[in-house]
Formats: sequence, C-alpha cells, structure tokens
Amino acid sequence: MADVLTIRTLGVFSVSIGDTPISDNSTRSQKLWKVFKYILTNRHKMVSVETLIGVLWPEEEPDNPQKSLHTLMSRLRKQLNPGGSHDSYILFQHGCYQWNPRLPIDLDVTEFENMITKAGESQDDAEKVVFLKRAVEMYLGGYLSEAIYEAWVLPSSNYYKRLYLRTVMDLAEVYKRLNEFDAIAQLCIKAIDNEPYEESLYEYLIQALLINGEITKAKEQYRQFSELMEKAFGAKPSEEFRSLSQGMWEAEGVESNLFDIKRRLDGETMQRGAFFCTTDTFNQIYQLDKRSDERMKFPVFLGLITLAYKDQTPEERVIKSSVLALRQCLMRTLRAGDIVSQYSKNQFILLLSAYMTKDAEAALVRVRRLFSQEPEGSRFELRVNLSQIGN
Repeated sequence: MADVLTIRTLGVFSVSIGDTPISDNSTRSQKLWKVFKYILTNRHKMVSVETLIGVLWPEEEPDNPQKSLHTLMSRLRKQLNPGGSHDSYILFQHGCYQWNPRLPIDLDVTEFENMITKAGESQDDAEKVVFLKRAVEMYLGGYLSEAIYEAWVLPSSNYYKRLYLRTVMDLAEVYKRLNEFDAIAQLCIKAIDNEPYEESLYEYLIQALLINGEITKAKEQYRQFSELMEKAFGAKPSEEFRSLSQGMWEAEGVESNLFDIKRRLDGETMQRGAFFCTTDTFNQIYQLDKRSDERMKFPVFLGLITLAYKDQTPEERVIKSSVLALRQCLMRTLRAGDIVSQYSKNQFILLLSAYMTKDAEAALVRVRRLFSQEPEGSRFELRVNLSQIGN
C-alpha cells in the first residue's frame, strides 16, 4: 500500500506515510511524538488518561492536563492521517487510548521478530542464514534509543537487545557449521558497533580469527576488550574469556623464553583468599596434589560442602542467592593456598592444605559459622565431608 504508515524504532526513530516523512525533532513536537511512542510501545494494551498525563508531565502538570492531552492527541491524529480518509490509528474508548489493531502498518520490530521466527522454523541452514541476516541487518541500534532513559522504554529496549544478541549468536553458530569463519568475523565486528560491551561477541570474533590464522588481529581484539572493561567498569573479563589467550599462544607457534612465560603467568592479578576455579582446573590441581602427596606425604584434604534445604525446596532465586553467599564465605574464610570450585548447583569442592585433619575441620567450622550469620543461613544447613588425599 502506497500510503501505509511506516515506523522505524531500531536505531533512528522515524515515521512516514509512503515515502513522505511526518515525524520531526522540533521542540514543539517532542510531547506529540513522545505520546505516540508510548502508545506504540504499549500497542497491545489500553492506556488510561492518567497514565499518559504522568508520562507527559512527570514533574508538573499543566492547569488542565486532560484538555492539554486531548489537544495533543488531536494534533497527533492529524499528523498520522493528514487526508482524514480512513480510521484513526489511535482509538479512544472506555476512558482509555489504544492503538488501532485493524489498520495495517509497516513496523520494523514486527518484521524483526518475524524473521527470527522463520529462521527458527527452518530446517535448512542456507535458509536460516537468509532470515537471520535480514533480522541482524534490521537492528540499526537500540529500541527508541533517543528515549533510552525513560523508564517505560527500558523493558522493550532490553528485550530487543537480548533478542538481537541471541540472533547474532544463532547466525554465528550456523556460519560455524558451514565453516564460514570470515562471515563470523564480519558479523561480530558489525555487532560490536551496536553492543560494544558484549563479551560473547568478542569471543566469537577471536575464535573465528584464530581459526583463520589471523593471530595478530585476535590478540588486538583481546587487548581492546580487556582495556575497554577496565576503563568502563574497572573490571576484568570473565575467566572463560581470559582462557582465549591460551589459544592465541598455542596458535602462534613461536618458542618463548622463561622470561616471556613468567610474564604471562604473572599477568593476572592475584586474588585474595582462596583460589576459585572451574571444575576442569580443580581436577588438574587435584591430580598434582595427589602426586605431591605420594612423593612427600604432605597432607592435602579434599572437601565437599553441600547446601541442603531444611524444609521444602526454595525458589530458584533463593538458591542462587544462597550459593553466592556460601561462595563468598568460603573465599573470605579459607586461606590463599586453598582451592575452591562449584561442583553442582548446590555443592562446592575444596582442596585444603593442613597439617592435621582437625585443622582442616576447624576451617570448615569457621565457614559454617560465617554462613549461619548470612540472611540465607537460617533456611539451609551445610553438610560437610572431608577426606585426606591418598587415604
């Protein structure tokens, strides 16, 4: 249809009828398009007059807010239907405003979701690529990015952001199956322009560069993201991301001297308290300690702490909060030479260095005492098992 209302919300906001733009950024039109955006965002709901007044005049209402809103809506209807030839895009009934679902519109987020749905339904990788690429290309920026600080925009903005990132990763996985690693790199570079702090995009990019043998570029991307995280958040990337550096050393295939190796090993800041690691790393350390025990008979103890529910199983969020609290207790209580890893949803495994069993037991008593003081401590009990390696 030549006169269909075309609305773009991903990136630069615009509204047009056919090829004629009708939206603008003038000061006089700010509230007019703000109320349009609000009703569009909530197009599947009825929006009360009181709600719209609160959105438009959050700090100080005009003398007659209902009249001001009515005047604004009249202006908006004329903008959306300059010829007055068909029904209004915005209806008023039962004291509420509502988007008219009977009138056709060309809305980018609807097409964005449709492409993703079609990709999910397709069983053919080549066809998936077509749909996913179209969806990715449509995401020119965040949803109503010019209004991102409005509280009512955030839920939709976060939803489309997550959907976009998932779509990029789905497309990267299809490219991986097709061995198209150049395409993965190009995809991620463009996606990083939209979401520069998303670690997973850099992971896919670096892995693709390494497979293509572009080690220098991979190292540069690793350095850029690490510096970005430090500068923006004062934090390091995740352990999984930092493990990519090992792949760079292996791919480089260049001999190192002892100084270079020590510099790499010393590159990470030492963490205080016990050392927390993945289960794979824990397994390797365990094997090393077992060999040490066989050679020197230096006692090392393997511990298992289970977070047991006292009554019925609590909500998932309560379990996660309690597991985090227990992890913090372990890190604060155990010594720098001790090793901690999460073994399952509610269990931690430990490697404790101690001269006697009672010393290792005393350490776990301190953990139990500290955890009991946490808000979650009353709902759980800690079951502790301890065994000396080699016995």
